[in-house]
Amino acid sequence: MPRALWTAWVWAVIILSTEGASDQASSLSCDPTGVCDGHSRSLNSIPSGLTAGVKSLDLSNNEITYVGNRDLQRCVNLKTLRLGANEIHTVEEDSFFHLRNLEYLDLSYNRLSNLSSSLFRSLYVLKFLNLLGNLYKTLGETSLFSHLPNLRTLKVGNSNSFTEIHEKDFTGLTFLEELEISAQNLQIYVPKSLKSIQNISHLILHLKQPVLLVDILVDIVSSLDCLELRDTNLHTFHFSEASISEMSTSVKKLIFRNVQFTDESFVEVVKLFNYVSGILEVEFDDCTHDGIGDFRALSLDRIRHLGNVETLTIRKLHIPQFFLFQDLSSIYPLTGKVKRVTIENSKVFLVPCLLSQHLKSLEYLDLSENLMSEETLKNSACKDAWPFLQTLVLRQNRLKSLEKTGELLLTLENLNSLDISKNNFLSMPETCQWPGKMKQLNLSSTRIHSLTQCLPQTLEILDVSNNNLDSFSLILPQLKELYISRNKLKTLPDASFLPVLSVMRISRNIINTFSKEQLDSFQQLKTLEAGGNNFICSCDFLSFTQGQQALGRVLVDWPDDYHCDSPSHVRGQRVQDARLSLSECHRAAVVSAACCALFLLLLLTGVLCHRFHGLWYMKMMWAWLQAKRKPRKAPRRDICYDAFVSYSERDSYWVENLMVQELEQFNPPFKLCLHKRDFIPGKWIIDNIIDSIEKSHKTIFVLSENFVKSEWCKYELDFSHFRLFDENNDAAILILLEPIDKKAIPQRFCKLRKIMNTKTYLEWPVDETQQEGFWLNLRAAIRS
Repeated sequence: MPRALWTAWVWAVIILSTEGASDQASSLSCDPTGVCDGHSRSLNSIPSGLTAGVKSLDLSNNEITYVGNRDLQRCVNLKTLRLGANEIHTVEEDSFFHLRNLEYLDLSYNRLSNLSSSLFRSLYVLKFLNLLGNLYKTLGETSLFSHLPNLRTLKVGNSNSFTEIHEKDFTGLTFLEELEISAQNLQIYVPKSLKSIQNISHLILHLKQPVLLVDILVDIVSSLDCLELRDTNLHTFHFSEASISEMSTSVKKLIFRNVQFTDESFVEVVKLFNYVSGILEVEFDDCTHDGIGDFRALSLDRIRHLGNVETLTIRKLHIPQFFLFQDLSSIYPLTGKVKRVTIENSKVFLVPCLLSQHLKSLEYLDLSENLMSEETLKNSACKDAWPFLQTLVLRQNRLKSLEKTGELLLTLENLNSLDISKNNFLSMPETCQWPGKMKQLNLSSTRIHSLTQCLPQTLEILDVSNNNLDSFSLILPQLKELYISRNKLKTLPDASFLPVLSVMRISRNIINTFSKEQLDSFQQLKTLEAGGNNFICSCDFLSFTQGQQALGRVLVDWPDDYHCDSPSHVRGQRVQDARLSLSECHRAAVVSAACCALFLLLLLTGVLCHRFHGLWYMKMMWAWLQAKRKPRKAPRRDICYDAFVSYSERDSYWVENLMVQELEQFNPPFKLCLHKRDFIPGKWIIDNIIDSIEKSHKTIFVLSENFVKSEWCKYELDFSHFRLFDENNDAAILILLEPIDKKAIPQRFCKLRKIMNTKTYLEWPVDETQQEGFWLNLRAAIRS
C-alpha cells in the first residue's frame, strides 16, 4: 500500500472509529492533519466516535440542539471548535472540561438562554470566544471569563434580549485585542463594568440609542485604542464635557458604521473630538446625515478645530436632504489640522475653493467613486488650494480630458502622486503639463490605446494596466516601477527606454516569449511579474526558463502563472513542467541528418544504377512507353526498306562493303536502311530507330564481340531489339560474324538471349567457298 494512502487510512481510523460510530459520523470529512469539516450537513447531534486525532472541528450551520458532557471528552487535542448557527439550547456543565488545548470556540447564533462560568473553567488557553446572537439577557450571575487569562477576542450580546451589563461581567479580563458587544436594546449599564479591562485594542458597540454611550465612554476612554459604533441612531446624542474633561484618554480612532446623525448630534460628536484629545483618526462608513448642514445657529462657532484628528475617512455618506444642504463654510475653520481625507462613493461633485484653501495641512486626499469632472476640479484646485497636498486620488470619477486634468493641477506644486484610474480618457494627447514634482501616476482602466510624450519625464512609478496598449516605446529615464498588466503587449519593453527600472508587472498580455538577453538588459530589475501570457514553449524558451535556478527570485509569480499556449500537445501545462521531443528541439540537426541520409541514398542509388545498368532500363522504359503510343504495325504501303541493319561501328566495313554490295547490287536489288545513310538529320535518334524499324520488312542484327563491347550500339540502337521482340513477330534476322558466348550477352537483353536460344541464326563462314551459300540464305530470309 502506498505511504500516502496508508497515512490517510490510519488517520481515518484514529479520527472516526468505525465501531459504535453513528451514521452521522460518515458525513464528516477529515484530512490527515486532523481538520474535520461537518458544516451544513443537517446534523442534529455531535457525531460520536470523535477521538484525540481531531484538532479542528467545524459543525456550524446544522440542527444540533444539545451538547453532552461525553460528546467531546476524547477530543483532548482539539484546538478549534465551531458550533455557530445551530439550535443549541443546552450545554452540559462539563462538556468542555477535557478540551484543555482549545483556543477557538464559536457558540454564536444558538438558543442559549443561561450561561454558567463552569462551562469555560478548564479552557485556560482559549483565545477566541464568540457568544453573539443567543437568547441570554445577562452574562450570568458570576463572572464567565475569570478563568480565561489568555482570551484575546470576545463577542457577546444579541440584538433583542441582552439588556444589562453589570460590573462583574468582565471581571478577570485584563487585555483584549477585540471586544464586540451587541446590545441594541441596552437598558442598564452599571458604571465601571468595562473599567476592569485594563487594555482594549478595539471595542465594537452595537447600540440602537446613545443613552448610555457617554457612561460607557467614561469607563473605557483611558484604556481603549479604537472605538467602533455600529447601527446607532445619534439623533438624541448629547455630549457632556464634564464627563471626561479631566481624564487622560488613549482613544486614537473612532469608527461610525451605519450611524445616523442630525445637524445637532454632529456638533456633539465634533465636541467629543476636542475633549478626547488622543483621537487621531475618524471614520464614517455607510452613515446617514439627516440634516441640511445648518451649523451656524449651533454652538459650533465655539469649537476651533477637530482636536488632534489628522485622518478623516467618509465612505457611502447618505444625505437624504442633499438639495437643501446649506453652505458648509461654518465648518471650514475646523479642518486646518487634518492631513489625510478620504471621501469615497458619496456623490461628491465639488470641493469648494474656500474649503480647499482651509485644508492647509492636507497631504493626502482621496475622492474615489464620486462625480468630479474637469469643470468642478477647476474650482476645487484653485489658487492656494491644498498647498501641501502630495497625494491626490480621483479614481472612478467623470474626468475625460487628460490634458485639461494636468493643467488644472498645476496649482498643486507639491503633488507627487496622482491616481486618475477608471476614468474615461480614451486617448492621450501628444503633450501635457503636470506639476513639477510628479513621481507617481496611475492611469489604469482608462481605455487609452497608446502612450505619448504627455507623460511627465519625472515619473518613478507608472500604472497603465488594464488598457488597450499594444506597445510601450516611451523613454522614462527615472521610472523605477512599471505596472502594465492586462493590455495587448506582444513583447517586453525595450530596456534602453527604462534604464533604472526595478519592478515590472506585465502579466496577462499577449506576450509569447522572452529571453535571458532581454531580462539581462534590465540591469536593475529585481521584480518581474509576467504570468498569464500566451507563451510559445519553444526549445529556447524552455531551456532558458527551466535552466535558470535563480529565475524564481525575479519572477514573483513563477511557476504557477506561467503556462504554455503552444505547441498544442503541451498547451495548458506549466512552463516549468513542459517537455519537448528531440526532433522539436534540434530540428536543424534532424534536417541535416535527413539530408545526409537522402544524399547517401541517392548516391547509393546512382552507384547501383550504374552497376546494374539502371539508366539503360529507364531509357528503355521511356522508349517502350513512347512506342506503345504508336500503331502496333505499319500498313503495308508504308514499308520502304527490305531490312533495317543494326550493327556495331567496328563492324561497319563488313556491313557497308560486303553485305550492302551483295544485297543492294543483286538483281532484283534489296533496299537496306543504314543509320549512317538513311536516318533523318535533326530527328531524335529513338524516333529514327522506331520509324526505320516500322518501315522495314525485316531487321538484321549483325552480332559480334564488337557489338557486345560497344554497349550494344550505345543503347539507343538496341531499342530495335525491344520493339521487335515485344511484338513477338519473326522480323528479326540474326547474323553471327564470329562465335559469341551467349553468357557474355548482358542480362538486360533477356529477350535477345531467349531468341538466340530458340531461333536459328546465320553464321558468317570464314571459308570463302561457303560464303555464296550464306548470301543465298540471307536473301531468302529477307524475302520470307
